[in-house]
Amino acid sequence: MPNLRTLVTELGTGLGMLGLGDVDEVLALRPAAMRSLSPENWDQLSAVRSGGAYAAEFHAAWENGRAFLEAREALRGRRPEVVEWKGVVRATGDEVAPIDLRIDHVYLVSCKYLSNILFNVSPVHLFDDLLVGGPHRPGRGVGGDWYAEAAPELHQHLYAIVRQSIRDGDVADGAGHATSQRKAMGPTGSARQTLPGLEPSHQAEEVGCATVVRPTVSALHALPAQAVDLTTAQRVALGQWLRSGWPGTAKSAYEELSVAVSQASVARWRAALGHSDSTHEAMLWRLLRIGNAPYFVLGSSPTRSLRLRIATPWDWRQRFSLSRLEIFAQAGGQPRVGWTASVRARTSGQVHELSGHVEVRWSHGRFGGPPEAKGYIDTPHDLIPGYVPLV
Repeated sequence: MPNLRTLVTELGTGLGMLGLGDVDEVLALRPAAMRSLSPENWDQLSAVRSGGAYAAEFHAAWENGRAFLEAREALRGRRPEVVEWKGVVRATGDEVAPIDLRIDHVYLVSCKYLSNILFNVSPVHLFDDLLVGGPHRPGRGVGGDWYAEAAPELHQHLYAIVRQSIRDGDVADGAGHATSQRKAMGPTGSARQTLPGLEPSHQAEEVGCATVVRPTVSALHALPAQAVDLTTAQRVALGQWLRSGWPGTAKSAYEELSVAVSQASVARWRAALGHSDSTHEAMLWRLLRIGNAPYFVLGSSPTRSLRLRIATPWDWRQRFSLSRLEIFAQAGGQPRVGWTASVRARTSGQVHELSGHVEVRWSHGRFGGPPEAKGYIDTPHDLIPGYVPLV
């Protein structure tokens, strides 16, 4: 089951397309056109609506759905017969875009509310495979651990410092090391962003308390000498123990590892790209989630609503040409790779400068799981060539 906020934004967008009076009416009617929803989904959505905690999300999603219904490039005022919700079903095949809704078996919609994340894949899939083969292709390498493959000696050195710190101290105290500085907070651990067009006073406030989980003592006592030999249980325990920070000299060792991994990632990515203009162009398309089938993005940025049609490579090449794609290491608290692109409009000659970055991080806390590569777009969505405002 997706989190409540995702449930509200994705389903609220679909419900707004049905052309009914308001959110409460459609929730009461439970129209058959809204497919893929179980009675439990409807009950949960109604309960969240009556509780009032996500009023802003309901409003933004509903308005985006209504805009899609009326848009000339979308439904043109024709009420859909079928709105299908993907829910938590994982992507099958080589899907370019993270589609959340399908309208009348034709229109594909990705819901993106307050998110600049483009993809989350294994580092091997990005830096070696160039995102070819879909976002869920499994990683390869040394136990699936990109750090161990990109900078093996520094990775092992960092692990040895952490392991020795645990062996030198009381593991029970180590568990406290992981939890003593944690405070009760909302689900994200930070201030909640507001949706554009609504005053902060109208925003629902998320509440909750982080669950404190102590690492398994036996797993920490049995840590292997080599980081690549860690079991899943040991990774989980180690990730929990390190939640509050690095012990002793591990922080500086991690900073050194981050620089090395960033540089190695850039080298691998550049080598895979080579010097072919067509390969660079295709790479940019994949970074921007541009694929052979057109689709729509409905959502919100921190400053405005997002209502976009995403062009295909065919459309893109008729209007634009890629002048340059550059990849480079960036400074940051974790391994980070930046990219920039210069795109020229064929008719006007205007040059568009795009930028994004990739953060490489452990998937479940420090040493807690195989590293993942999370891609972000730094250029506002409405300024990206090929992202066409919906009218």
